[in-house]
Amino acid sequence: MVNRRSQSGVLIFATPLILALIGVFVTLLIDGARLASIRSEMQSIANVAASAAADQSQSCTDDSADFARMQAQALAAARAAGFDGQDGDLQVIPGVLSPNASGELVFSARQADSQMAQTNATRVVYTRSEPVSSLFPERLISPISITVDATGRKEAVAILSATGTTATIDGGLLGSLIGSLTGISNYELDPTDLQSLSNTLVGVGDLLRTLGIDDVSDLVDVPLVDLLNATTSIVGGVASPVGGIVDNLTGAVGLTGLDASAIFDVVGSPYLSEGSTFPVYDLVISAVLNSVQVANQTGMGLLSLGLDSSESPLLGGLVGTLGLLGDVDLTLDLLVNQPPQIVIGPARQGPDGEWLTTVSAADIALAAAIDIELATSAVGGLVNALSLGLVNVSVLDRIQIPLIVEAGGGDATFIGADCAAGDNNSVNMDFQTVNSAATIETGRLNGTTGGVTSEAISATILRLQALFLDVNVCLDAELDVAVDVADGTGRLESYELFCPDGQCQTQQVSQASSLGGGGLDIEVENLRLDCGQGGLTGLVSTILGGIVSPLTLVLSEVTEVVLGDIVSPLLAGLGADLGGVQVKVLGVDQTSSQLVENLGD
Repeated sequence: MVNRRSQSGVLIFATPLILALIGVFVTLLIDGARLASIRSEMQSIANVAASAAADQSQSCTDDSADFARMQAQALAAARAAGFDGQDGDLQVIPGVLSPNASGELVFSARQADSQMAQTNATRVVYTRSEPVSSLFPERLISPISITVDATGRKEAVAILSATGTTATIDGGLLGSLIGSLTGISNYELDPTDLQSLSNTLVGVGDLLRTLGIDDVSDLVDVPLVDLLNATTSIVGGVASPVGGIVDNLTGAVGLTGLDASAIFDVVGSPYLSEGSTFPVYDLVISAVLNSVQVANQTGMGLLSLGLDSSESPLLGGLVGTLGLLGDVDLTLDLLVNQPPQIVIGPARQGPDGEWLTTVSAADIALAAAIDIELATSAVGGLVNALSLGLVNVSVLDRIQIPLIVEAGGGDATFIGADCAAGDNNSVNMDFQTVNSAATIETGRLNGTTGGVTSEAISATILRLQALFLDVNVCLDAELDVAVDVADGTGRLESYELFCPDGQCQTQQVSQASSLGGGGLDIEVENLRLDCGQGGLTGLVSTILGGIVSPLTLVLSEVTEVVLGDIVSPLLAGLGADLGGVQVKVLGVDQTSSQLVENLGD
């Protein structure tokens, strides 16, 4: 009986205590769930704010990034998501989100007042004070501080090139160039081949898999010949038209000693989706000019290409339209100082304050030796008319116009990208261009040093004979060629990120000034025919005065066609447009947009 009474007493005492403990535990469980719910809500708010603020990072705005706008956008998005605290509870930090050497994402903060142009991300830290329990007063258990953070990255990555289009380049000249570099005689490229090179796209994902690498940034370390072999495989093998052209380049002079950094410049640790592409044409042109540069530097000297009126409709057309012109041949000698590259990168600055993504035009010097033969019958008819049949004429030396064209070297910098958002699928892009003035003069190009020796046009072209008359006619003249280029900005509106046929079109940012069809300002100056004797009078003076104008026309027209319709398109197709740097957008990728929770420091 005593034990039973004792047990009953214990139960009477313990039951309230047990119930109280159960109540405390239930309350703590409820409080824990409440705090977890609050933390989850805070995380959602931080996520929304970080994602919205990242829209104002430099890599995703077509205006200069501004911290006040970034902060305002973060707060507006947070309040729309339910944030009701003080502005100071939400810390907005601009910075850069990029992978480290191990591939892990790391956020690096940037100064809000001076380094906004370097940003591609925003970190939002949300801190809130909450009571631990709804049961116990705060004087017993102090409130806790809950902190969450989210980092949003938004970045448009562009694939850019400064090479021209297949519409500007003569396939015969490009074919001769490839043939000279590879040792393949009578190598030809027709317009269909050029169009195939332009229309055939290589997927970045396919290229990385074929090469056995994971990241586009690793592409630059691959041997160049391996890159060409991988491209050949992707486009259908050596039996395909495009694959055969690329495969031929593996035997081009000097390419075995280069890596793919000669073709690609990858900056800013960019991320590209597997669907990103680039045309084979731009890769081929870069490989060709890299080979020419090696040839120039290893004792082969200038790479020479020949063209005569029977091979060129443009030159042949001149022979048919200019009365005094009997024939014209053209020899082009090429010196490459800087080949063009395919550049992959975002629109922001690096830690040094310089813009990361700059595409440069090829830097090329070209000697265009124009060899003009006067038409004997036309010259004889003109002299006969001017002398009333008293003077006979013989055509002597051909006229050589030794033109030197130094072009390219300009830059276009990717400085802004208005990223796609919501139901808008397009990106607007801004570029700052700095052109290098093209130089065109008469002279000789030294293939070893790259130096130019000025030389005027000079030739003994005719002999006039009559009774008591035997006079040579010497043509001496100078050419003045002006090309207007100007620095400025270029803008590409509405580049579509998704295209219905699966392949977005290459788009040109700004059209360099056209130099054909009279776009060049060519002046024949100081034309003289007296062989430096001076003082010629009478009949000889009459004859010479009558042929000055026709000869001036021949010199100016031939020079204009050669420069405007042959040399300029060739240089433009090789990436050194006389009219200024031109930029092609080969592709844009915005899949690097990312949201990371609680990344930490």
